[in-house]
Amino acid sequence: MMFTEVFVPKGRLTADRRRRLAQGFMGCMTGAGEEMDERQAAVFASQFHVVLHEPETWVVGSDLAGDPPPYLVRVHVPGPWRKDTSEYVITTFTRLIVEEDPGAAVQVHVLGVADGSMGVRGEVKTSTGLVEMMNDPLRQDLAEGRAVVDPICDMIVMLDKAPTLEWEGTLYGFCCEDCRTEFVKRQEKKAARAASA
Repeated sequence: MMFTEVFVPKGRLTADRRRRLAQGFMGCMTGAGEEMDERQAAVFASQFHVVLHEPETWVVGSDLAGDPPPYLVRVHVPGPWRKDTSEYVITTFTRLIVEEDPGAAVQVHVLGVADGSMGVRGEVKTSTGLVEMMNDPLRQDLAEGRAVVDPICDMIVMLDKAPTLEWEGTLYGFCCEDCRTEFVKRQEKKAARAASA
């Protein structure tokens, strides 16, 4: 679902600091799992990977060493999610690197993987297929009324754990506060369009 490669200038960070940086990236990516049911959170977390590399040779422009070499982060996400995740990923990952190595030069690239070009457990998955895979553990809860579908991202969420909102007499549940905020924005725009028509 999300594969992150971090290229670290050789010798810049100790093994402990590299591990702390990787764990910080993982924590930022899987933080939404804290609001999920533990069954769903386990599937969600299993789809995130962070790999740190220390290249032997790093050429920046025409300088072999660079001054100093930048940290380069490549984050691969399903194509349809790229736009929505880019701002968060770029600002958060840059902040984590600078906290670990003040003054570091950082470049972050968020790359969208074409829908249907991801393989999980030997099967081709689309972005919708990934959501369906994460929803599988909660389908019975949905059928029994203990869960609802997030109207923004289509994730099934447990009502006792999810951020909720009652809007025009209907109770909605969300996988995270960002989806809740997006829902409110969309409803307000819809109401404004209806009022001006």
